[in-house]
Amino acid sequence: MSSIAVALVEQTEFYWLPLTTEQKVKLVNWLSSVASIEIPANNWRWFRILILSALKQLDQSIDEQVLAKDLAFVDSLYLKDGWYQDGTNGVVDYYNPFAFQLYALMYCRWNAYQGELCAKFVSRAIEFSDSYQAWFGDDGKQLAYGRSLNYRFAAAGYWAELARADDERIDVSVCRDIWTHTLNWWANQSIWDTHAQLLPGFGYANLLSSEFYTSSMSPMLALKAFNALSMPVDHPFWQHKVQPLSTALKPAWIADRHLIWRNGGSYLITNSPSAAELRNCSDKYNKCAYSSDHGLCVESERWIEQSWIGDNIFAVKHPETQQWFGINKERRAERVGDTLISQWQPFAGCRIQLTQTLTDGRETRDFIIECERPVEFVLSGYAVNQWTAWFSHCERDEASVESSRLYSQLRLEKGDGICSVYPCAPNTNLLYQHASVPVIRGDLIQGKNQIRVLVSAGRLTPSAPAATNSYTSNNSHQGVTDEY
Repeated sequence: MSSIAVALVEQTEFYWLPLTTEQKVKLVNWLSSVASIEIPANNWRWFRILILSALKQLDQSIDEQVLAKDLAFVDSLYLKDGWYQDGTNGVVDYYNPFAFQLYALMYCRWNAYQGELCAKFVSRAIEFSDSYQAWFGDDGKQLAYGRSLNYRFAAAGYWAELARADDERIDVSVCRDIWTHTLNWWANQSIWDTHAQLLPGFGYANLLSSEFYTSSMSPMLALKAFNALSMPVDHPFWQHKVQPLSTALKPAWIADRHLIWRNGGSYLITNSPSAAELRNCSDKYNKCAYSSDHGLCVESERWIEQSWIGDNIFAVKHPETQQWFGINKERRAERVGDTLISQWQPFAGCRIQLTQTLTDGRETRDFIIECERPVEFVLSGYAVNQWTAWFSHCERDEASVESSRLYSQLRLEKGDGICSVYPCAPNTNLLYQHASVPVIRGDLIQGKNQIRVLVSAGRLTPSAPAATNSYTSNNSHQGVTDEY
């Protein structure tokens, strides 16, 4: 319904004017019925806003009270730094560019950017760009985080819509650069079938990335990014000569829920709440960190007993059921100064606190675990597109793995554990069909345990040596310097 409504406004001469009077009446009656539908208290409210606003643009009568309530509701979801929570549970993810920012800018354009609410929406969209640009690596690759990753480059649609807003505070060149680089990156990924149909997945066709609401048509939402084609050829967006993206952006806080930065790739540490319990939501929201270069793994704890381990987890094994438990959605989280603190109880008799700190490009993860009886633990770092055969981890004496392009390492600073490298289960990493992670495993004693690790990950230059503890990177980045 919202797609049809948008078409009626954006291309009136094709979708509205050719209709007969009877057809228009039937269409308006059907679209107007949305006013009486109970809609979830999240980004879906924007669908009704678009539908009712479209009818209003066509001089049709609507239920103004419903429209006003929906606008007030989405306004109430605003947090800070230009970001909205998707619903009332604090989730902050891709639904900002997918919906909140994109649709708000469309609403403002339809209303000629007039009024107090439009001024508020546009100002937030501009502030949003300051940190959102760090969600893209310098190659245009998007951060792998959160649900609905099947929508892929739909996230670029925000940049085109922002460029259309005539506001001197908007840097149209940044909009064009990011839009172009991310579209170019996606154009070279294996995301199509032989008929050029977009397939579910993220970096490649992969149903494991899907949610229960995913259909074969869901990936088509990526085509939101082609809203740029609505701008005339003489628009500054098209006149700008595309420039390389900067290789580094300073760390920026996102509504006290995320800390994000760009160092070649995009990196994020987070303790933000998880979305509803959909497929693999724990992996998509509750890991220690995320990256555009390294991707994320789903089913991270599911196959540990079979020697497959996912990225950026901390999991403990129940002493009776033998089941592995990672960070769960019930964790209590807060930002204290420049640190993120998380607390959770994976099962009765085990309490965990994680403090994440980024200092001079180095991430430190401090764990305090209180156990009423001994339990096993496993923690991992970022994934690398390098296959590690089963049981080869038995021969490792360090938690370090690298491919021809990427590396990942954990350094144990406090506590006891065995350093090794494990393969990720095939196709569980949403960027790479085969991947491996550095791992530290060990036993926790009854009482209080402390573990501290330094986390290193990034790109290798072509001249970097293989299988060594010294790395030369393109940039200073998380946990790594040239002499680390």
